[in-house]
Amino acid sequence: MNFSFLFLISSKFYYFSGPVPWPFFGNQFLLKRLTRELGGQSKAFLELSKQYASDVITLTIGNEKVFVVSGFKLCDTVLKGAEFDGRPWNEFIKIRNMGKKHGISMNDGTEWKILRTWMMQTMKNFGFGKREMIEMIKNELIILLDSMNKKGPLRFKILITRSVLNVLWFLVSGQAFSTNASVNYFVNLLERRAQVFDMTGGFLNAFPWIRYIAPELSGYNLLCTLNNELKDFLMKTIIEHKKNYKPGSEADVIDMFLNEVKNNEESNVFTDEQLVMMLVDILLAGFTTTSTVLDFLFSCMIVYQDVQRKVQEEIDSVISRDRLPQMEDKAKLPYVEAVINEVHRLWPVFPIIGPRRVLHNTVLDKYTIPRDTTVLINLYSINSDPNIFPEPEKFMPERFMKNGTYEPNACVLQFGKGKRRCPGEVLAKSAIFILFTGVMQKYSLFPIPGKGPYSVEINYGLTSSPKPYEALATPR
Repeated sequence: MNFSFLFLISSKFYYFSGPVPWPFFGNQFLLKRLTRELGGQSKAFLELSKQYASDVITLTIGNEKVFVVSGFKLCDTVLKGAEFDGRPWNEFIKIRNMGKKHGISMNDGTEWKILRTWMMQTMKNFGFGKREMIEMIKNELIILLDSMNKKGPLRFKILITRSVLNVLWFLVSGQAFSTNASVNYFVNLLERRAQVFDMTGGFLNAFPWIRYIAPELSGYNLLCTLNNELKDFLMKTIIEHKKNYKPGSEADVIDMFLNEVKNNEESNVFTDEQLVMMLVDILLAGFTTTSTVLDFLFSCMIVYQDVQRKVQEEIDSVISRDRLPQMEDKAKLPYVEAVINEVHRLWPVFPIIGPRRVLHNTVLDKYTIPRDTTVLINLYSINSDPNIFPEPEKFMPERFMKNGTYEPNACVLQFGKGKRRCPGEVLAKSAIFILFTGVMQKYSLFPIPGKGPYSVEINYGLTSSPKPYEALATPR
């Protein structure tokens, strides 16, 4: 039943559209049912937006009122608006941030601005197209290609995660992981943490008191254990850097942070706890996004053999077999770029981005949104809009091509927009391009006869990712 209602706050009336919340439980059960039936929370949000004929709907999750924004126009407004740059500080984010309002992903205010400015400059120094970083990515490509040169089915996710994690670890620590055991341990730690957040994060956020009544059953104790494990792992590296640090010889993110600590001894911003959370931000965001996009890309090559052939034909016309891809090749490979962007569009790793906290009362479309309200941005609603992308459910890289050249679409917002745009965007794009192009240059990928995969199947949670698959790789 469609329903719009007025809500009184401080003697002012605010107009909302959305389902009527149940006492105590809010809209939690409705959202879970739609998510299960439709195959993802982003699809549930879009369905509710259609039911209530509004690109702004309100839901009550536990005791919190949340606005969900759909459609390019309003999503773009939220992404660019300074009044939407805040972050909520709810139970889910407290656990994610180990109880401290630190880092850059889930922080805001003056401290966030200082840290973001510092991070952007540091990433520019070490990550944005620098020769050393590109060479590191190419070194990982060589290792990846060598690991694929064996008979039998391959688990691409396992191969990809090692390469991506080593690139990020090189950025933050100046070196790759010393052993496969170290890589496997860290990947396992990140994946266990992500799985528990997927299963319990929303429930703990909606009913935070449950952690006191059932800390084990709710997953709260396990999340705390995994957080401590992650913090201990990162602190060992930080302590090792402190022992060997020499001012003026900074070679990675940790060194640069230690230099900032030395130059700002009275500052409460540059601390060990702050550094730990910034490393978590870099590793989690970079690892999740880059490795998942590559996983989707290789899955698509296996399923869409005609697209794979076009990709390889274009690569062969530009890059000789005796050299690896360079970033300079990117402009000469428009179809490869189109394939990458079609994957970003059709399978966004984060179909819902945010959450944002409104910094002061503001108006969005016809709705007045009160200060401190949480706002979620439904990117899926843009990517599946047939008025922007005809036949949006189809995988069609050609939608990004015009007269043989790559034509970007401003409506694809996989790295965000505005002041909270992903600071590691250039590094992520470089890693995705070199690793994907390098594999396609050297190997053809095929489904396992009688087993597949014959379609791209998705796991939905806080992020979207392909279901685990194996495939065959044949040297070209």
